[in-house]
Amino acid sequence: MYPYFAMLALPSGLAINGTRGSRFWLLLIGLLYFLMIGFRFRVGMDWNNYLDIYRQKHAWSLARAIFDREPGYNLLIWVASNLRVGMIFVDAVSALVFCWGFFGVAKRCREPWIAVTIATPLLVVAFAMTSVRQAIAAGIIFHLISRWDERRTLTRLILVMLASTFHFSAIFMMIFVALGSRTSHVVRIFGAAFVGTFILVLVRFSPSSVEAYSRLYLVNATMLAPGAIFQVAPLAIAALIYLMNRDTWIRANGANSALEAMAWAAVIAVPAIGLSSAGTYRFALYLWPMAMIIYSGVPGMIESGVGRLFFRICIVVATVALLMGWLLLANNSYAWLPYQNWLFQPDGIDLLRRYNR
Repeated sequence: MYPYFAMLALPSGLAINGTRGSRFWLLLIGLLYFLMIGFRFRVGMDWNNYLDIYRQKHAWSLARAIFDREPGYNLLIWVASNLRVGMIFVDAVSALVFCWGFFGVAKRCREPWIAVTIATPLLVVAFAMTSVRQAIAAGIIFHLISRWDERRTLTRLILVMLASTFHFSAIFMMIFVALGSRTSHVVRIFGAAFVGTFILVLVRFSPSSVEAYSRLYLVNATMLAPGAIFQVAPLAIAALIYLMNRDTWIRANGANSALEAMAWAAVIAVPAIGLSSAGTYRFALYLWPMAMIIYSGVPGMIESGVGRLFFRICIVVATVALLMGWLLLANNSYAWLPYQNWLFQPDGIDLLRRYNR
């Protein structure tokens, strides 16, 4: 498990020092995260599942890839197959898009290294190192959120639709597009309610395009993710910090039109775990930019330098404890241990043959 703690050590040290997000450090740590996520080898619960998906789809025609469920991911497999680079390429693209969005959010935060540190255990290690399709979708959504106030409603809509071609769960973000549209309050609320109802109806009646998600997340509500509360809790805590200190936080950090709706969604996610823990966890993953922005903005609310240092230390200690607890106690963390990387496998080119058919 040491590689995971080594991965966390750099942003944690910078977080304690209150270091700003210089281009050099962002690129260096971004490269480290990309290499660890994109070139992981036999790491994550879904490792074999994604190999099976690749083997099933790598011989598809371009037309079938485009017109089947999740055309974006199918097209990525088609490209990898035709270039004869297989899952190495698919995983690397997934990591690249995820890190692009993830560090894009961090760059916009008041203290970027707090944002990177707090999200590393559950978002980077537990999520991005196993969920190839949703990691791509999350990267696109994170990029959108990092520049939310600069985007027009149409651009937001296009990016959400693009993300949903890799993982349908991203369509959930359409609710925030509706709430963030530049129109009257009544129209925004009506639009969000309409979008939410449309998504639920679409999933409930299980057309082929969303069949897997309907079965796993909503229709089969008994499917359990025992650690869902631990995944959602950091988001809900960030949301409560913001909602209970909204005016103070905005005075210190400036307004962000995406935060309030996402904060309320994080609070609602806690009781929603009782309805579908796996579904709530999957959808809540898109709320991590909200938590990153809020946690990194808290030092701006603290006047005392000692108080700011104490907060940073608390964040780092809590994050290290969270990573240790997840690696040692989570019921599926064995799939992450030991950490292995493509770049250090002794078989060399044989790996390319065996895993890229």
